[in-house]
Amino acid sequence: MDRKKIKTATLFVVVAAVTLCTLLFVFYLQGKGREDPPVLSGISNVWKSVTSAPAPLATHDPFSDKIVDQLQRFYGQTIADKSVQASILAIRDFVLGLHPENGKNYFYGILMRAFPEYADEIMETLNKLDQYNLWLAENKDRLVKMTASNRLAAMWEKRKDLFGKDAEKIWSGELLASEARQAKVQDTLAELSQARDMSIDRKLDVYRRTLREAYDGTPESFVLNQGPLLSKVFFSIDSVQEDLNKMSPEQRQQEINRLRAQMGFTERQVESMAKRDADNAGRWDAGLKYMEKRETVVQQYEGQEREDRLKALRSEYFGDEANTIALEEKDDFYRFKRPHVWGRN
Repeated sequence: MDRKKIKTATLFVVVAAVTLCTLLFVFYLQGKGREDPPVLSGISNVWKSVTSAPAPLATHDPFSDKIVDQLQRFYGQTIADKSVQASILAIRDFVLGLHPENGKNYFYGILMRAFPEYADEIMETLNKLDQYNLWLAENKDRLVKMTASNRLAAMWEKRKDLFGKDAEKIWSGELLASEARQAKVQDTLAELSQARDMSIDRKLDVYRRTLREAYDGTPESFVLNQGPLLSKVFFSIDSVQEDLNKMSPEQRQQEINRLRAQMGFTERQVESMAKRDADNAGRWDAGLKYMEKRETVVQQYEGQEREDRLKALRSEYFGDEANTIALEEKDDFYRFKRPHVWGRN
C-alpha cells in the first residue's frame, strides 16, 4: 500500500492512547458492554501515567527481552528520527496494558536497555502523542461535524502546536502504517461480528489470517504470540457468541475446547482453560442470584440498614472478594449486569 492510500485509510481513525492489542480490542468491545473492569481508567489516566520518565525498573525477563530485541532490530538504525520514536506508541501502550501497576517504569526500563541515549527523548515524544490523542478524544464530536478539509486543518494545527516542524515527519511514516494495521483488525472484527451466515471455523480462519497479515514481519509481531488474549478477543465477537449460545452447555464447552486447540493451545492448556470456564460459570450463577437478592434489598430498605444488608449479602456470595464488589458498585460498575461471554469471563 502506498503512502497516499495509507493516509486515506487512516485519516478518520481516532487513535486513543490505548494498547496495540489489549486496549485496541477493548475499544471495540466496550461499545457492546462486554469489557471486564478496565485495566486503565480512560485515556486521560493513560496520559497521566506516562507524563514523566521515572526511574526504570531492572527489566530482565523473557517478555521484556523480546521487546528490546524487536525495538533494536526494527528501529536500531533510525531511532533518532521523531517519526520512528512516535511509531513506538503502540508497543508502549501494549506494555502498559499488560503491566497496569508498574507499566510506566517497566517500559522506561525497556527503553533504557534498547536505546539508553534516546530513552528520555522517546518518552517526551510519546507524551506529546498522548496529549494529541487525548485532544482527539475530547474533540471527537466537534471534528466529526466538520468538513473533511476543515477537520484535517484542525488536526494539523494541533499536531504542529505539539510537534512543530516534526509533525509532518511523524504523520508520514511508520505511525500511519501502524494505525492502518490497527484499523484493518478493527474492520475485520466489525465484519465478523455481523457474519451470521459464516461458519465458526471460517470466522476463526479469517480472524487468524487478518492478524497474521496485519502484524507478521512488523515491529508489533510479538502480538501474534499472545494466545490467551487473542482467543478472548475471538470469543467476544458477537456472531461467535450467538453460535455458542445455540448449543447445550456440554456442546458449547466441547466447541470452545476444539476452537482453542485449533488456536494452538496444548491439550493441558485446553483442560486448564475448561476448568476456569467451569469456575466462571459457577461465579456467574452466584452473581446472578446475588443481583436478584440485591435488587430486593434496594427496593425494601434504605439508609444504613440497606448498606448493612448489602454488605452481608456480598459477604455471603463473594467471601474475600466482597470488598472488591463493593468498590465496583461504588463506581456504578456491576459486573453481573454484563453478558456472560462464553470462553472469556
